[in-house]
Amino acid sequence: MEPLNFVRSSALNNIPTKKLQDKLTAIQEGEDAQEAKIIKLIAINRYAESNIPIEYWGLSMEKDFTGDPRLKQKYDEYVADVKNSYITGNSLCLAGAHGLGKTMTVTCMLKKAAQKGYTCLYTNLSDIVSVMTQASSEDKFLSRRELVLVDFLVIDEFDPRFMATENAADLYARSLEGVFRTRSQNKLPTLMCTNSPNVVESFSGPLRASIDSLMKGYMKVFPVLGDDFRKKGK
Repeated sequence: MEPLNFVRSSALNNIPTKKLQDKLTAIQEGEDAQEAKIIKLIAINRYAESNIPIEYWGLSMEKDFTGDPRLKQKYDEYVADVKNSYITGNSLCLAGAHGLGKTMTVTCMLKKAAQKGYTCLYTNLSDIVSVMTQASSEDKFLSRRELVLVDFLVIDEFDPRFMATENAADLYARSLEGVFRTRSQNKLPTLMCTNSPNVVESFSGPLRASIDSLMKGYMKVFPVLGDDFRKKGK
């Protein structure tokens, strides 16, 4: 893989430094062979750089997923050839209620891409909104550039609750339209999760039509079915 041609944004990274160091130390002090340790250390560093939440570092679809079998099949299809998913810009929006394994699925997809050496980023709409409204000009620039250029992008929690007013929705729509347009033009994969049956309804006017068109032409919506597995565990 070629070196990164952009600077990673600290504004889009939420991994606690001490948690990362503790994990790396545990691997180094473990009983695995040196080669296995090196592979694990590389993987963990890539997960942290990709902002994949620590909760998902040790989980796998093969051993830990118990949700909709159709979703597991979609995952298998996607990661069977990560290179082809990258080349074709294979993009998905997983739509369904809470607790169906949407986030676990896209983070496991992202981990597979990171393991292959692709640049990856996990973020959510709330963090994108925070950067747009509160970050410095430099952080806004770096964050947008990373959102546009990273090889595989995950946007989680893409829901209307973060767009409470019409002005807010307009601001986010303008920024997201630019990200989606550039990524679709360059065939860069984007994976999204939403609890809303039609999140585009949150926008209005010409921007709504533009985002709707971009998403329909660039991204396949996959409905996720089933019951909240978090409640099952109670």
